[in-house]
Amino acid sequence: MKTRILILFIILGSTISNIYAQYDNFGQMWGIENSVIGKSKIRGDAGYAFSVISYKPKDDTLYNFQRNSINLNFDFNLYKHFHIRTSFYIDLSTNPIKPPFLSDLYYQFGWYDWHNKSFSFGYENYQPHNIFVKEGDRKTDWAENFRRGMLFTSYNFDLIGNRSSLKYDETSQIRVVPAIRYFYEYSDKYGVEKGGNNKIVLTTAARWTIIKNIYVEGAVYYYPVKSSKLPWDADFTYGFGLFDWRAFKMNISYGNWIANRFPWNEKEMPYHDFLNGEIKATFTWAL
Repeated sequence: MKTRILILFIILGSTISNIYAQYDNFGQMWGIENSVIGKSKIRGDAGYAFSVISYKPKDDTLYNFQRNSINLNFDFNLYKHFHIRTSFYIDLSTNPIKPPFLSDLYYQFGWYDWHNKSFSFGYENYQPHNIFVKEGDRKTDWAENFRRGMLFTSYNFDLIGNRSSLKYDETSQIRVVPAIRYFYEYSDKYGVEKGGNNKIVLTTAARWTIIKNIYVEGAVYYYPVKSSKLPWDADFTYGFGLFDWRAFKMNISYGNWIANRFPWNEKEMPYHDFLNGEIKATFTWAL
C-alpha cells in the first residue's frame, strides 16, 4: 500500500512538473503580482513520507512504529534572509504506539543565508508537538517544548570551483556546514521528563550534489557533555536523493537522522538500522 502511494505521488508530481516547468511561482502562472503573490516569498512543498521507527518505551517492549504520513512544509521569507519555516506531518493511520519523541509539527526561525561563505543563525524546534491528537498521545506542553528548542549558528562554504573536474553541470557542488547548537533544556531518555540544562552539540554536515540535483549527504555530531546525549541522538546521519529547490519540481529522498552510533560508542537503540530511515517524495511550490 505504501509503495503504491509513493509511486502514484511520484508519477503525479512528475507530470505536473513537466506541465508547469516554465513558471517560477503561482503568481507568474496566474498573471498576478503584488506584495504577496508573484514574489516567491512564500514557498514550500507537499508530499508523502514513510518510515519505520523501532524503539523501547519504559516497559522495555520493542515496538516497530510505522509512520505513514502527508508532509507539508512552508517557508515564509519575511526580510532578506530572515525566514520562518514550519513542517507538518499528518498521519494517515492510527497507531497507539507512537514514539514520544516524534512530532506532528517542527518549526524554525532565523537568518538562513544559502550563499557561499556566509553565516546563518536562529532557533529551531524538533520537540514532540501533537497537533493532530489521537487517543494515547501525550498532551503537548508548548512552554516546555519551547524551552527544549535549540539556538544555532552555522557557516556555509563550497569546495568545488567552476573549473573543478568534479563540476559535471551547474548543480555540482560540495557544501560543508559546521555548526554549534545550544539547548537551554533537554528531556530524559524517554523523551518526556526534564533531563537537564545547557546541552551543547558540535556538528559538521556536508552535501555533495553530484549531477542534475542528485546528492548524497552526511553529518557528524559531538557531545562535549556525554550525559546529555539521548538514545536517539546520533553520532552521524546520512541521506541521498534528488532535490531541486525551484517551484513545481518533484523531489525524492532517503534520510536516516537518529540513533546512528560509531562502533566505539554504545548504541542505546541497537535495533535501529538502514531500514529505519525515512523515504519521502515531495512536490515544491512557490506563491
